[in-house]
Amino acid sequence: MTLLDKLMRPRVIGFGSLAVASLSLVAFWQAGASAIDNAPRDDGTYLETVVKSFEECSRLCEADSGTCRGAQSEQPDITKPLIICRLNNGFGANPLFPSVPPTPLNVNIAVTDLNAYRRTHGLAPVVLSEKLSKASQVHAEDLARHGNISHTGSDGSGHGDRVQRQGYYFSIAAENVATGQKSWERVFKAWQDSPGHNENLLRDDVTEFGIALVYEPKTAYQTYWAMVVAAPLEDAPNIRYMMPASPNSVKTH
Repeated sequence: MTLLDKLMRPRVIGFGSLAVASLSLVAFWQAGASAIDNAPRDDGTYLETVVKSFEECSRLCEADSGTCRGAQSEQPDITKPLIICRLNNGFGANPLFPSVPPTPLNVNIAVTDLNAYRRTHGLAPVVLSEKLSKASQVHAEDLARHGNISHTGSDGSGHGDRVQRQGYYFSIAAENVATGQKSWERVFKAWQDSPGHNENLLRDDVTEFGIALVYEPKTAYQTYWAMVVAAPLEDAPNIRYMMPASPNSVKTH
């Protein structure tokens, strides 16, 4: 006997949440009604349990944010404080919280927006660098493969390593990463709103810029962003670099 068989008269409220950037959690809410359906589910539900409030169901999903993409709550009998909570990973043939692909990244718009933002702060523009974009792409792909967010690659590399592997030697290199945003506009705003990330956007000692977006719908975060700003160091074949106290920037020595 299912939980729905034990309870009656459904009322449905669903919500979903996504972790974004490296510092925040964003939730979206949706409400509606549904009829009881005892057919086998292939909608991404991976846990069904009874809770006493819609808020408790929400907290269960947030506590399992690495897997839970959303939760559906049903109150079969509104006279009783018993609520069926279904945690959902967004997968299955008919996902309750289907993956929505991000808006494709237009790097020309990204560099234009970044330079407009820098200009309002009296800073010189940066130019797009293929090598920095490649270093960003490598890291975004690595994050997507492992479904995490970090400045450290799965091979232990820092962003200074990844930049130099592209044959780019620098006097300064700084990196921003983020996960979950579905457009350049959203990730750019998230970085602006985060003091450490915003500092990298507005560095006065960088001249070049690279960015990448990787979409992996089978992971919790789905979108993985990496961005590098840097200044090249000419005629320096043997560069050493040292990680400072902040993980967001590297200076060469």
